[in-house]
Amino acid sequence: MMELHIPELAALREEIAALRHEVKSLKGGPEWVRIPDAARRLGVSPDTVRRRIDKGQLESRGSGKLREVKLT
Repeated sequence: MMELHIPELAALREEIAALRHEVKSLKGGPEWVRIPDAARRLGVSPDTVRRRIDKGQLESRGSGKLREVKLT
């Protein structure tokens, strides 16, 4: 079995996340993503995403680290 170094593992995780996003986008409908992912996709900070949720500008579900934001 081949050992993976940390940078290789991080790269694989990013690739998996990107593939999951592609699959979800093929399914159609809204996509639910975690706050850090939503921040990256929207080009803002995670704190800005949280403020937009609090203002009702973004829909969310869950709580804590598992909180997700609805992106359409």
